[in-house]
Amino acid sequence: MGIPRYRVIAEKLRREILGRGAAPHERLPSEPELARRFGAARETVRRALAELQRQGLIYCRPGVGSFVAEPRVDQDLDRLFGFSEFMLRQGLRPGARLLEAGVLRIADPQSRVLRELGLPAGSRVIYIRRLRTAAGEPLVIASTWLPEARFPDFLRHDLRRQSVYRIMERTGYKPTRAIETIEAVTLTAEQAALLGVAPGSAALLIRRTGYSNGVPVEYAEDYYRGDRTSFRVRLGESGATRSGP
Repeated sequence: MGIPRYRVIAEKLRREILGRGAAPHERLPSEPELARRFGAARETVRRALAELQRQGLIYCRPGVGSFVAEPRVDQDLDRLFGFSEFMLRQGLRPGARLLEAGVLRIADPQSRVLRELGLPAGSRVIYIRRLRTAAGEPLVIASTWLPEARFPDFLRHDLRRQSVYRIMERTGYKPTRAIETIEAVTLTAEQAALLGVAPGSAALLIRRTGYSNGVPVEYAEDYYRGDRTSFRVRLGESGATRSGP
């Protein structure tokens, strides 16, 4: 069997978009125009565009057309970076909009936050929720919980301008290793509005427990836009030892 026609068209469009360095949000020719150009049925063209959208190369607005997407932000999971440090390494200006900040007393003994931080029921934790941006564009909804006993003056810092990890470092409890899990989710209407995408859009939920000298000092839940982010992990052969962060 040969390669399906829609994939041939998708590959030609992909090479064209990347080859000429199409600008983000540039509008593509309409489906009828592409159908005439490639001598294909509109349904075939529609499948080709859907394939490019699945790859994150374009996005579609129903009734309006298809457009070149912003480039994805690729993040390595091999090393432990704070968001600000990682964005700077990518050449992007990090930013933050503070959504919530305060101290919570968690009474529920089944709380995941308490379990991950190794705290008993009734413990007080610092809770921070921020909208993280890259070059002014919303990218992540970041929620962080810290043991209040280890960071008593944490909320006195400017959380809009300072990195959480930088503040933690000053106390001597910056995470040096972490355990992360990644889950594909869909965004609620409130989350989608914050990130500037349609409700129900795909996202990646990163749950992270950070450790300093073997002690859990951070639990985080970060919702990354699925259309702008991807994650990369380097793997060795089975049985090989991989160094931690």
